[in-house]
Amino acid sequence: MNLHQSEGIAGVLLRAGYSLVDSINDADVVLFNGCMVRQKAEDKLYGRIGAAMEEKRARPMLLGIGGCLGQVRGESLLRRFPAIDFVFGSRGHGSLPGIIEQAECGQERLVSIDSPTGIEEIPFERAGAVTAMVTISEGCSNFCSYCIVPHARGPMRSRSSARILDEVGDLVACGYQEVLLLGQNVNAFGRDCPKEGGFAELLERVADTGIPRVRFTTSHPRDMTQDVLEAMAMHENVCNHLHLPCQSGSDRLLSVMNRGYDRARYIEVVGLARKTVKGINVTTDLIVGHPGETDADFAETMTLIDEVRFGSIFVAAYSPRPLTRSAQVEDDVPGATKADRLQQVLTRQRGIALEENERFVGRDVEVLLEGETRDGLVYGRTADHRTVVVDTGAVGEWVTVRVDAATASGLAGSSLVPERVKGA
Repeated sequence: MNLHQSEGIAGVLLRAGYSLVDSINDADVVLFNGCMVRQKAEDKLYGRIGAAMEEKRARPMLLGIGGCLGQVRGESLLRRFPAIDFVFGSRGHGSLPGIIEQAECGQERLVSIDSPTGIEEIPFERAGAVTAMVTISEGCSNFCSYCIVPHARGPMRSRSSARILDEVGDLVACGYQEVLLLGQNVNAFGRDCPKEGGFAELLERVADTGIPRVRFTTSHPRDMTQDVLEAMAMHENVCNHLHLPCQSGSDRLLSVMNRGYDRARYIEVVGLARKTVKGINVTTDLIVGHPGETDADFAETMTLIDEVRFGSIFVAAYSPRPLTRSAQVEDDVPGATKADRLQQVLTRQRGIALEENERFVGRDVEVLLEGETRDGLVYGRTADHRTVVVDTGAVGEWVTVRVDAATASGLAGSSLVPERVKGA
């Protein structure tokens, strides 16, 4: 989502007459779009800001910090980084040209942060020509105890379905092969504006635009409904991949986290998905070391991994985030314990992923090629979100690949007769 937000920032500035450069060494204005989901991401950005400040000492340039980091930290960033010229938030990016102009005129260092309301319609400078991200909602109203998103991005707001469909239609006309529908909780689409309909209806309408492939993220287990699964099953161009963050296998911790479901409900949703959507690949997010997580709680997470057999897991060690309820209690799981639990999850998941991927060896799979590897090969993804490295092909092509090798991270094979670019 941060990447798509950066595409919007770039689109606004390009339209205002600015141009993008490849290196900070060539830039007159450097903007940092900061993530605050985890402390590690925040710390990494602070390191990059420090490097930019060194560059600024050598020559004149403007530095700005924005996104969720700017929204939450605000004026404190000016105090922490004296060389920063301005701070902006997670929205209101249409006003960035004016903010930069004020800074160029030597006006006082400023903080420009709007309250997250409505949805801003701005141009986007797409980072790729194969897959395009399309926002369907912004913000979140769930207030999971560990999560800063509702504080940084505001309450959940659905975008107009007409705007969404117009954007997808334009992308089809431009030759894009895939759209990724984005929302913190896509399943809640339309609940704040019933006239827009629900997510299942939107998904079907997007699928009917002629776009060759449709993905979406992120889903919330509490809100996943049968009609969404049926829409996935009915439309061949809707990918059979479901990213369904669980966060923990412990009912006690799920309650503490304010997730709104228990382990049994999560397993039930996965079962419904696998029954309804042929060959669906379920992936997830997990947090280890949340305050109060005991050895018994963690053991339940490990048994959930064994029971569900996820295609992949994004796992992170808990870090307290400002303004959240979890941050108000002691972060009582030692760092070494968090690191050990994280490694246990990764090791267990690597074994499962390898076994699942090995089932594809000898099969033919359809792959949309997305990029090139450093050693001259090409890679892409299957509809169920498995990465495939291929010996030959061009980015944007659809190829049928005979899988001849598998690892925990993906598949590899030889392309058969290339297909055309769909929609061409």
